[in-house]
Amino acid sequence: MHAARGKSLLLRCLITFACLIGLAPGIADAQGQTRPPDNTALTFDRIEAVRATSDGVAGMNPDALNWTAPRAPDVGWTDVTLPDVWTRRWPDYNGVVWYRLTWREPAHPQPRGLLLEYLNMAGAVYLNDVLILRDNSLVEPLTRAWNTPRYRILDTPALRPGVNTLLVRVSGLAAYSPGLGPVVGGSPDVVHKRYEREQWIRRDLQLFSLAITLTLGILVCMLWLYRRDESAYGWFSVMSLTWWLYAVNQVVTRPWPFATNDAWEIFVSIAFLAYCGSFTMYVLRFCGRRMPRIEALLWTTFGAGALWLIVMPHDRIETSRAIWAIVPGVTYLASCVLLFVLTWMERRLEQRIVSMCALTFVVAGTHDFLVYFGVLTSNVYYTTQTSQVLMIGMAIVLARRFAENSRRIAQFNDELRVGIDNAREELAHTLNRQHELEVVNARLAERLNLAHDLHDGLGGALVSSIAAIEHAPHTLPPARFLGLLKEMRDELRFVIDTAATHQQGELALVEQIAPLRHRISVLFETQNIECIWRLDGISQCVLSAAQSLELLRILQETLTNVLKHARATRVIVELRHDGSQITLRVEDNGIGFDMNGTRMHTDASETGHLHGTGLNSMHRRAQRLGGSLTLRRENDATVVMVQFDRR
Repeated sequence: MHAARGKSLLLRCLITFACLIGLAPGIADAQGQTRPPDNTALTFDRIEAVRATSDGVAGMNPDALNWTAPRAPDVGWTDVTLPDVWTRRWPDYNGVVWYRLTWREPAHPQPRGLLLEYLNMAGAVYLNDVLILRDNSLVEPLTRAWNTPRYRILDTPALRPGVNTLLVRVSGLAAYSPGLGPVVGGSPDVVHKRYEREQWIRRDLQLFSLAITLTLGILVCMLWLYRRDESAYGWFSVMSLTWWLYAVNQVVTRPWPFATNDAWEIFVSIAFLAYCGSFTMYVLRFCGRRMPRIEALLWTTFGAGALWLIVMPHDRIETSRAIWAIVPGVTYLASCVLLFVLTWMERRLEQRIVSMCALTFVVAGTHDFLVYFGVLTSNVYYTTQTSQVLMIGMAIVLARRFAENSRRIAQFNDELRVGIDNAREELAHTLNRQHELEVVNARLAERLNLAHDLHDGLGGALVSSIAAIEHAPHTLPPARFLGLLKEMRDELRFVIDTAATHQQGELALVEQIAPLRHRISVLFETQNIECIWRLDGISQCVLSAAQSLELLRILQETLTNVLKHARATRVIVELRHDGSQITLRVEDNGIGFDMNGTRMHTDASETGHLHGTGLNSMHRRAQRLGGSLTLRRENDATVVMVQFDRR
């Protein structure tokens, strides 16, 4: 209930604010009508107008005019009423028109306030041939003073008893409703108050509206830069900028940076096209709609209109501007109707707010169209004055949407933070369990490696000792028996040393292989087996402790197999380091390997039919090295070869 009341109150406030802004001029007029009559108000006896010619005398050729027009013609004056647009009397006339207003003053005239609500487009004012005000430029490019009220105090000696004449020189172009607006004279206090009201309506309120439009446009543009996916923000910024370019026409007093007023008016018309197009795009995006074909047709049409306005000749500028004011105006109205329909269908608060503001703007725009096409005798345009209602309403809606999105983002961040904390806790628990499992697996792996090392090292030494004892069980001297025990002791030390070395990092391969070479050579010598070592390039080869251990165990197991099964008399051990590749080749002249009558060949990428714990261990070690293990017969010799890349 409270939320509904808040929304209703917000809508009422917006409607009230819009009505106050839109109807402010009417209220001011009503207040002026209820004031007591001004007994000092001037009543003009006669108001006349005449065109200027090249010699200052009225003639039949309207093209032979003189823009400088040093003085008013003597003849050709025509009675008129103010406000006056001279194209109704002299169509297509561009140049200077003189207006003459006469009245009578008493023998002792009192100071008078004089107000010219507007003149279109530039002019000068003379009281009894005395210049009292003048615009900067009375020739093209003309001063754009069409929306500027003028106030002066008339006093002696310029103001004199009897007949007084006020001459107003107006320079204008037929395409832009040239002429003279209402002229008011009377008590300085009364006239000045009316001047302040006109100044507020025509200038101050326009500047206020322009400031709001530009500020909101820049602010929303900054929001859009942070939220590029919200295209409604971007189109609102474009709409604000193009409307500012269009509405600035109400306050500028010269056509800079253009050289002529025609060029300036074309620029303003194109800005209006761009504004109506961007407003349509804003309505579509704000309502969550996309119409690619209609949007393409819209911008194609408006682009053609802009090109038409640029290339059209001067004599068609009035008609062309009228056409390209109606087309975007109808488009704007259609966009508003679409907004109203979608608001009725979807009944969203944001759309209701924008619809109410747009309705105020449509009413003001209808009034301005009637003024533009001469249906209403006024030159006050209210769209620029009420535009801040639409802009503020749209900005409030966009700000509310931005705040809602920010709130959702903050809520999402909170939920995400909670989720991250939960995930962190679960991950920590999982990592702890994984760490425990890794510790257990590491212990098991160490035990397994130790078992393999004992088998390959100490086991090989035991096998060799057993073979030596079996070979001469009764003739083995005690010294030799003691030597076998020392070899087993040394092998046990080797297992321990390699385990310690594994913790120290990388060592040179030549340092690792030296103790094994010594023991193997001594062992083979006791068995009358010739052992030849060929080492090439390993003095500078540094391997990790794990790689060195794997390689030495393969070599040790191979030589143990030779000693145990080969019945060989000669063994050649080759170890080469060539670039990044290491090759171990062991060749013996023994009986070789014969498994079911087939030769054995396998590598680290295949599953070979290796039998026996020793051969399986060699195979796994070759796999861990990332290399290949090959066993073959070559020239009545058995060759075991291991190749792997140094990492």
